[in-house]
Amino acid sequence: MDRPKIKIEKDVLDVFLETLGLAFIIIILVLPIVYYNQLPEKIPTHFGADGTADDFGSKSSIWLLPILGTVMFFGLFMLNKYPHIFNYPQKITAENAKKQYQNATKLIRFLNTSIALVFAYITYSTINVAIGKQSGLGSYFLIAFLVLIFIPIFYFLYRSIPKK
Repeated sequence: MDRPKIKIEKDVLDVFLETLGLAFIIIILVLPIVYYNQLPEKIPTHFGADGTADDFGSKSSIWLLPILGTVMFFGLFMLNKYPHIFNYPQKITAENAKKQYQNATKLIRFLNTSIALVFAYITYSTINVAIGKQSGLGSYFLIAFLVLIFIPIFYFLYRSIPKK
């Protein structure tokens, strides 16, 4: 795979998305610290498609999402530095590399920020359900999650397909 290896400059939207994503990561790390002592010994560890808690575990499991979210966020952040290794719907050439790489890295930033937002919301909701301030994730959570993930994928995939 002999694709051009070029540095893609970040625009204002790229910086905003990375900053917003990092803010969500900070939130998912701080929330458990702030609320840990208020949590009961058993907290929700899984929510069903309808948004209600359907499995419970020890309160130390509150750290699972923050740890997983942080690893995923920084993993995708680092992966985004190597757009030449991504899969593309067309052959990457010297002529189209910059445009395709910009499109792909922006998609990863949107997804990374969306995933961080979802993890922040789930962490927040888990804490609130555990302390009795909330009954679940909400009935529209699954739909909102799917929209947050798939709309950017379809949009950026459409943008990456060559127009005839």
